[in-house]
Amino acid sequence: MKKAIHKKSPEFITFKIVRGTEESTRTIRLPRIVINLMLSLLATYLVFVMVMTYITGDLSFTYQHRLQDIKELEAINTDQQQEITTLNSITAEVREKLKSLEDIEAKVKELVGIDD
Repeated sequence: MKKAIHKKSPEFITFKIVRGTEESTRTIRLPRIVINLMLSLLATYLVFVMVMTYITGDLSFTYQHRLQDIKELEAINTDQQQEITTLNSITAEVREKLKSLEDIEAKVKELVGIDD
């Protein structure tokens, strides 16, 4: 039986750098595993950058949305503070009127002669 001839993949990758017509060509020979590792790291880095960009964009959107909610709540809070101030002044007036009515009631009872 004949064995199948398998062409073994080269273990090194050779890069040729051409600098111009007058200079010599430079050759860089790197192991295939180094190239694969560099490509894997580059792909991992690109995925990481895309995920971080998405997360940052999402945080920015969330921040803008929350900032808008805070502004709306501050406006509501200001309105409620004004309403509370108005109600406090009305309450003070009502207390004064109630006190004057109690004084008048006491005078009327005294004049009529009704005892409590």
